[in-house]
Amino acid sequence: MIAGAVAGFIGVIAFSLVAGDLVDYMDPREVSEHSVEYGSGTNTVLTLEPGCWVVNVEGKDDDYAVKFQYVENGAAADTVSDDCRTDFQAASTDVDFSVVSKLNIEETSDVLVTIECDSSDGCDKPLLFTNSEDALFDMFGDAGLWLVLATCCSGAILFPLGWILVSINKGRDNKVMLTQQQIAGAMNPYEQEMSSNQEMLTTDQLYKLVRGELPDSEPEQANVPSPFSDADTRAKTSVQSKTGGSINRASTYTHENPPTDDSWKNWDES
Repeated sequence: MIAGAVAGFIGVIAFSLVAGDLVDYMDPREVSEHSVEYGSGTNTVLTLEPGCWVVNVEGKDDDYAVKFQYVENGAAADTVSDDCRTDFQAASTDVDFSVVSKLNIEETSDVLVTIECDSSDGCDKPLLFTNSEDALFDMFGDAGLWLVLATCCSGAILFPLGWILVSINKGRDNKVMLTQQQIAGAMNPYEQEMSSNQEMLTTDQLYKLVRGELPDSEPEQANVPSPFSDADTRAKTSVQSKTGGSINRASTYTHENPPTDDSWKNWDES
């Protein structure tokens, strides 16, 4: 994150210094290879290399009427085609430019430029001829410009990436870091101190250490059915038999020691 901040700061400063050079690449006054001024009754022949040539003029081009013709055997021939596309857009910080025409030159040729002006006091700005492909190649081939852009992009990538990593590490530390008091409290489900000789944790202590709290306890059921189909494992309570005289065994009662209940009467009656 620190490296991204430093790279971004350096890239912004460097870009502000080379911004003027970037604008110059789109200024026809700086990158044009030919210029033709208006002169009454005069024509100009230019030798143009292959490419899409953009003809610009400062300000408005309403007063300009320009013809572009190939020169063959010393005479004007066919009109130059204007069917070409380019990404070059004339721009400047102090003036606007108008596009007079675009010339599609397929091979090196001589071109006759004929300028006519619709007003007597107009057409005082020259026509600027720019090979759009050469201008763009020069701009893209500037190593200094690429270095500045690479520095800016590095800062734009590294800074948020570092911020994300810092956030992830902070979140991880908050989850796994437990204080000694939290560990001691989590080991005992009843919030009591553990004895120093206790080595293994109980199930409740492990559950609370992982989950942070104990589950709600359910009431103990007294009559739980047996898990086996052929055996009954439920605890059985023995029924105590009443003590007293019985017809199945000899009586221990005597005349001096009569029974306390009426069982002897029942026996006599039966």
